[in-house]
Amino acid sequence: MFATLRKELLLLLRDPAGLLLLLIMPAALIIVMAIVQDAPYKEYQEVKFEILVVNKDKGSVGDKIIEGLRQNKSFVVIREAAGKPLDEALLKQQLHDGKYQMGIVIPENATRSLVNVSNLLANEIAGSAGLSTALPVSGTTDSASVQLLFDPVVKPAFRSSLNYALNQYLTQVKIEILLERMSRMNGDTVSAGKHLPVASLNVLSVQEERLGDRNQKNPVLTNSVQHNVPAWAIFGMFLIVVPLSGNMIRERDEGSAVRIQLIPMATKRVGLGKIVFYIMVCMLQFFVMLLVGIYLLPLFGLAPLHLGPYPLTLIPMAFAIAFAAVGFGYFIGSVFKTANQAMPCGAISVVLFSAIGGVWVPVEILPALMRKVALASPLYWSLEGVNEVLLRGKGMEGILLPFSILIIIGAALSILPVFWAKK
Repeated sequence: MFATLRKELLLLLRDPAGLLLLLIMPAALIIVMAIVQDAPYKEYQEVKFEILVVNKDKGSVGDKIIEGLRQNKSFVVIREAAGKPLDEALLKQQLHDGKYQMGIVIPENATRSLVNVSNLLANEIAGSAGLSTALPVSGTTDSASVQLLFDPVVKPAFRSSLNYALNQYLTQVKIEILLERMSRMNGDTVSAGKHLPVASLNVLSVQEERLGDRNQKNPVLTNSVQHNVPAWAIFGMFLIVVPLSGNMIRERDEGSAVRIQLIPMATKRVGLGKIVFYIMVCMLQFFVMLLVGIYLLPLFGLAPLHLGPYPLTLIPMAFAIAFAAVGFGYFIGSVFKTANQAMPCGAISVVLFSAIGGVWVPVEILPALMRKVALASPLYWSLEGVNEVLLRGKGMEGILLPFSILIIIGAALSILPVFWAKK
């Protein structure tokens, strides 16, 4: 037993790089996970939400709503996009393209409708108090709604948070308008109006709308299945780094790699064969996970996975993800010399990429610095590309950017080991 202990210690000490990685990678994991997991535990007041706002109202109600949003530290009100003032069409385009997550459209008749209904209620209260003074009321009690629009990828918790906050501001505005109209009558009437249920002001409600593809008649709402199935399928694809790098290191230790190098042109062809084989394995894994989401999860009482109006677009997207994942595994297996170096670096790197890439928590709630760091994660672009198909309902034009970035990442990671081996 003591001889075995001594032998294992010597093996570990003879691989100082592997020993160092066994300490550095868990430390990096702790730091990143502490930052990432801290975000969900914060109150929403500590998280900044960028909100596009279009104010069509010509009265004071729209300005009061915007001022209320600006006073809340959680919201950043944006009135311009793409270098020009926002209108409703531009707002929807920005949300549809995923550049922003939330938007508000205040209708033209917001002030008029609220004042009209407030006058009507004030007159009713005055009549019950025996007062003859009457405020002008139009023949129709038209109702206006504030549109609350969301990018399809936005999680339900965020939608509920903004919906609740907006309803709070609208309630405050309704009370202010009602009391202002009643102040024109009598002090007793104002006192009675303070106890009037706000629900009786059946005007200026919040109408929530989720934007999908323009050709998508029934856009799919974001739920646990729509997020978790593709997210963890991508995570599993990148874990191919463990068997791929392990096999490459084993071949070098057994001498197979040296014999292959003795054959002219064999090294590149064998490497290409490895890459093609593991790409097929990753793509098979991805589509099996999709079938699990479609047919198996409903047996557990969950909603089935919906593939959107362009499901065939998932084939090139899966290829790009698999190519990037296999390229990363090939790079790790080529650069590191021992399993002690490759395993912790490869496996924990995938965990780190998934943590900052939106697999575990939404990127939107991460600190500003971490949102920029997330752009370096291949899992971020993988999930972004899949969300374009499954949630935003887009075709090839939607996945063009993430597809291109993943292909570039895969190509770079596959080519670098060739120069590394020559060096």
